[in-house]
Amino acid sequence: MTFSEENREILNTFISKRSNNSLESYIKNNAWEEDSNGETRVYLVKDSNEKLVLFFSIKCGLLVEEPLSELLSDEKKDLVDQVIDCILDKDNTIEYKNSLFEYGCEQYGCDECDRLFSIARGVVDSKNESIEVGQSQNTIKVHKCIPAIELAHLCRNEKFKTPNDLDSIPLGFGVFWEVIVPLLINIAETVGCKYVYLFAADKTNMHKENGERKLISYYKNHLKFSECKETFKFIKPEYDNYCYGLVQEVSEMKRNREAVWTEFSDIFGS
Repeated sequence: MTFSEENREILNTFISKRSNNSLESYIKNNAWEEDSNGETRVYLVKDSNEKLVLFFSIKCGLLVEEPLSELLSDEKKDLVDQVIDCILDKDNTIEYKNSLFEYGCEQYGCDECDRLFSIARGVVDSKNESIEVGQSQNTIKVHKCIPAIELAHLCRNEKFKTPNDLDSIPLGFGVFWEVIVPLLINIAETVGCKYVYLFAADKTNMHKENGERKLISYYKNHLKFSECKETFKFIKPEYDNYCYGLVQEVSEMKRNREAVWTEFSDIFGS
């Protein structure tokens, strides 16, 4: 966006009818600076007369899986904590360690007990690493990091009037599948990236039939985003209040793109 000063001028023509007006405020007050300093890449979609139609933005993101110890039941956590204490306390005997293993086998089976002991050893290794490396204040330990891209914004300019010949195609739908998705696929071919995710700021009423809010339902049904796996966690800034995280695998986007246009053509006969 910031490659041209002319783009700065048309930002003030953007109007959003969203209730909290945060998207309009962002494009007018924050987008230029964030694009300039490399924090977010903002894209402007214009019509043939250089009028602002829509904007979207993307940025590097990350999904994480919590440490395995955080995903255990309270009973299993208790056993893992006992094993950790046993490993750290050099005065504990091998007999005590064996008794913990026997107890774990009785309660959960030996394969699961092996896994719990492995988790305990991993926690101890992390503690020792923090001491030796000395970066515990700057590091958050997780089980796994999953590379991703965040679709930070996607919003239409309410001043733009859709031409009659395009009126049957939802603007955000068309831009997402024909502009954003090819861009994301291209990025993923250059840099490792497994998921695309977004935070839906949706304060609409719950739909009576499916129990979902309107915007969330739109992202799921038309843009093919879905719920995040239970073991995955979003890293969400404090200002993203009342936002609902959704994800889509990059590897599925090309196939989804073909499927939604087929479905769309069947519905609208185009």
